[in-house]
This record gives sequence, structure tokens and C-alpha cells, in this order.
Amino acid sequence: MSDNYPKLNNHSNKRFSEILSEGFLLFGKNWLTLIIPFGLFFIISLIIKNLILVDLEWQLLTMTPAIEVILEVDPFLLTPEDLNLMFRYSILGLTIIFLDGLFPTVFNVFAMCLVGNYLYNKFTERDSKLIPEVKKALNGRVLLVLLLLGVAFSIGYVLLFIPGILIFVFFIFYIFTYNSDDSEHPLKDARNLVKGEFWKIVGVFFMYNLIIYVCDSIYRMIIVNFIEINPFWYIPSTRDYGSIILYDFILNIVPFLLTPLLICLLTSLYVYLKARKEQYLQSKTSYQDTPQSYETPRYEAVNGSGMYCPFCGKFSHKKFDFCMHCGEKLNFEI
Repeated sequence: MSDNYPKLNNHSNKRFSEILSEGFLLFGKNWLTLIIPFGLFFIISLIIKNLILVDLEWQLLTMTPAIEVILEVDPFLLTPEDLNLMFRYSILGLTIIFLDGLFPTVFNVFAMCLVGNYLYNKFTERDSKLIPEVKKALNGRVLLVLLLLGVAFSIGYVLLFIPGILIFVFFIFYIFTYNSDDSEHPLKDARNLVKGEFWKIVGVFFMYNLIIYVCDSIYRMIIVNFIEINPFWYIPSTRDYGSIILYDFILNIVPFLLTPLLICLLTSLYVYLKARKEQYLQSKTSYQDTPQSYETPRYEAVNGSGMYCPFCGKFSHKKFDFCMHCGEKLNFEI
């Protein structure tokens, strides 16, 4: 049993609204600390994303007029060249959508891995410092977390949506367990924690995204009145990566500021689920340690002349330890 069971026990009987409110409180208390690693990785992902996607977006933009003409043509009159162009256009569009979500997701998951145990210790009122926890989190297993919750989640989320949600729900707590001292099988432990709690995790996911969406929509309605994009930034001969990245950063101020919220909500939920599991194991261990006695009545002779075998139903005139007909044991005391 974990040594911190008494501390976790206080978190095992909370309502979902209390879990969320404590997650928001954790976000407010630690925002200044968290915004440094999260902000740094956010900016890095923004730079990499734009350096890679700008040229792809320009190719897509140059293909759009031809695609618009093709869409007005009778489908039965399309040539192989038209179909090939539409196929390339679709693949290019899906690639842009995938990469646009992949880079922020991978870097965000990486940041959550680095601060996960730090927030867990803070939430459970244990002494913890950010730098030592970050160094401890930088181990080989973090690559598996990035592949699962970064790459695999992005593929599932972009292509079919539901697989991405399932990956998030079933394995999101791997960001805590992969670096936990009391987890012998991190992936299995992360999966076991979510059993029976599917909708709570989905609720956290949609709560976070809803907050980002609402705040970001309001912000963009205001900011677009003050800044506008210059098409010449994207033309290869006059391309200005600095202006493109700065423009993209200004548009994404809200996600930049609120990115640490997700790990705070997940930390609150993780502590709750872990406390529930610890409480269950505690009660199970207590029950198993209680002495139990079992006794099965002996089959006595009928009218003092013998007994029936409970296995084969045959009657024996004398009582033996074994049935004379089927050989089964008749002495049931344990």
C-alpha cells in the first residue's frame, strides 16, 4: 500500500464539480510557474509549424482556382488529370490539417509530462521543486508517451475523431504514471485508473476545449479589427516568415495563455481516481486479512443404514470417506 494513502483518502469522495473547481484553483495558483515551460514549447511549436506549413499552404492556395473550376464540371466528364489534381489537393489538405494539429499537440504533451509529477506533489501538499521534477521526467519512456498521446492521438483525432478521443481517455494518465515511483506497469496502471470513469475524462477534455473555443472566438472577433494578413508574406519571392509567425502568435494568444489549464484539470482528476483506487485496495486488503472459517456439513447416513453420494446419487449401506461407486471424496470438512 502506498505511504501517502491518508493524504489521498481526503480526495476520494468528491463530486465532479469539486474536481473541476480544484483544477481551476490549481491553475490559478501555479500559472506563473507553468507558463514558462508551456509558453516556451508553444512558441517552438508555432515556429516549426509555420516553417513547414507555409510552403504547403501556398501550394494549396495555387491549386484552389483549378479545383473550383473542376467542381463545376459534370463528374462524368472529368479527365484522369482532373481526378489526379483533386486527389493531390485532398491529400495536401489533410496533410496540412494533420501537421497543424500535430506540432502543438506533441509539444503540449511533452510539457505536461515535464510538470505532471510536480503538480501532483503540489496538489497532495508534498514538497516539490520544478527543476528537479523536470530533470526526472526526461527519461526514455517519455518518447512512448509522445508517440501515443501526441502522434497517435493526432492521427486518430484528425482522420476519424472518435479514435483520438478514445486514445485520450484510455491513456491520458500515462503522463503521470510513466514517471511515478509507485507504478511498476505505467501503461497498464494508466489504463486501469480510467475504468468506469470514461465520462469524467471526456468531460474534462470538452470543458477545456470549450473554454479555449469560447475565449478564442471572442478574442479573434476583436483582434481582427486591428490586424490583417498581408498576402505578400506567403508569396515565395517576398515571403516573410517573421511576420507570419508573429501574426500567428497574436492570433493564438488565448491558447498560449490557457494551455496549462488542461494539465491542472487532469491532475485534480488523477488524484481523485488514484485515491479511489487506493481506498479500494485498502478495503480489499483489510477484508483478506480478516480470519475466515469455512465448514461444510458432513453427509450423514440415512436412517443409520448408509448415505447417498451427492455426486453420482448412488446409495451406500455403509459410510466411507470415498464413494464406492464413483470414487469421489465424501469427507467435506476443510
